[in-house]
Amino acid sequence: MRKIKLKLLCLLLIPLALFLHYLFSIFPHASESIYSLNLNKVFIQSLSEITGLFPFSLSELLIYCVIPLCVLYMLYTLWRLFNNTKSWHTILLHFVLNSLVAFSVLYFLFMSMWGFNYLRPHFGETIGIDITKHSALELAELYEYLVAETNALSAQTLRDDDGYMMIPNGYRSVFERAHLGYDEAGKIFPSLAGSYGKPKPVLSSEAMSYTGIAGIYFPFTGEANVNISVLDVSIPATTLHEMAHQRGYANEDEANFIAFLTSMMHPDIDFKYSGYLLALTHTASALAQSDPSLLQELNQNLSVLVVDDIRSNYAFWKKYEGKVEAMSSQMNNAYLKANGVSDGSKSYGRMVDLLLGYYNMYLKE
Repeated sequence: MRKIKLKLLCLLLIPLALFLHYLFSIFPHASESIYSLNLNKVFIQSLSEITGLFPFSLSELLIYCVIPLCVLYMLYTLWRLFNNTKSWHTILLHFVLNSLVAFSVLYFLFMSMWGFNYLRPHFGETIGIDITKHSALELAELYEYLVAETNALSAQTLRDDDGYMMIPNGYRSVFERAHLGYDEAGKIFPSLAGSYGKPKPVLSSEAMSYTGIAGIYFPFTGEANVNISVLDVSIPATTLHEMAHQRGYANEDEANFIAFLTSMMHPDIDFKYSGYLLALTHTASALAQSDPSLLQELNQNLSVLVVDDIRSNYAFWKKYEGKVEAMSSQMNNAYLKANGVSDGSKSYGRMVDLLLGYYNMYLKE
C-alpha cells in the first residue's frame, strides 16, 4: 500500500509541470531571467561538464540500455499474465501504473531540465532585431550578400581529391574548436556565453542518417550529439546548432540562426563556410517560394565549389530517404508541436526572418 501511495504521488509531477508551464507562458520574461539564464544555465553547465568527462555519448548509451529494458519489462509482464491468469487484473494495473509513473517522472525531468526554455522570449526579441516578414526584394538582397560571402569563403576551404570541402584534422577538431565561436558571440550576446561540455560524436551515426537527423541535444545528460557520418561541410554548423540547444535555445529557427551567428564570428574558415552555407540554403528555400525566377537568376552567381558542395550534400541525404526518415520527420514534427511550436518542422525555415533582421541591422552597408 505504501508503494502505491508513492506511485500516486509521483503522478502529481505531471500537473505540477503543467502548472509551471502555464506560469512561465504567462510571464515569459520571468522564464528567461529566473529559469533560462539562471537556474537552468547553471545546472546544464555543471551537468555537461560532468558528462563531458566521458569521451563517448552517455545519451547514446542510455538509449541503448533503456529500450531493451522497456522491451524486457513488457515481455516479463506478458509472461506473468499467462502464468497468473487469476491475478491478471492486478498485474495489468501495476504495469499501467508503473508506466504512468515512469512517464510522469521523465516528463517532469524533461521540463525542469530543459523544456521550459520553449517559453522564453525569442532570441531575436532579446537582441533587438526586427523579425517581421520582409519583401521578396529584401530576401533577394540578403541572398546576394550570402552568395558573395559563401563564394569567397569556399575558395579558402580545404578540399579533398574530388573537390569537396573537408575539415582539417577531422570531426574531432570541430568539437575541440567549436567553443571559439561562442566565446566571441558571448562578448556581444551574454546569453550565449558560458562553459559547457564539448559536443559528442554519435557512434551509430550511419544508422542515425536513416532518420534524417544530423544532430540531437539530450537534456537528461546535457550533451550536444552530432552525426559524424554526414559530409564535412555540414558538421561545423550542425555542431553549433546543437550547442545552441545546450545553451537553452529550444526553438529550431533560433538554434539555426545562432549556429550562423557563431560560425560567422568563429576564427576558422571551415566554421565560417559551413555556417554561411547553412544560411544560404535556407534563404534559397525561402526565395524559391517567394520568387523562383529571381532565385534562378541569382544562382548564376554561385561558384562551382559552392554548387558542388550543395549538390553533394543533397545527394548524401537523398540516399537515406525512406520510411524510417519519413516516420522520424513526423515524430519530430509532433514533438515540436507538443512543445508549443505551432508550425512544427516548418519552424526551421523561420531562421530566414532572423537573418533578414540581423542583415538589415548589422551587415547591410
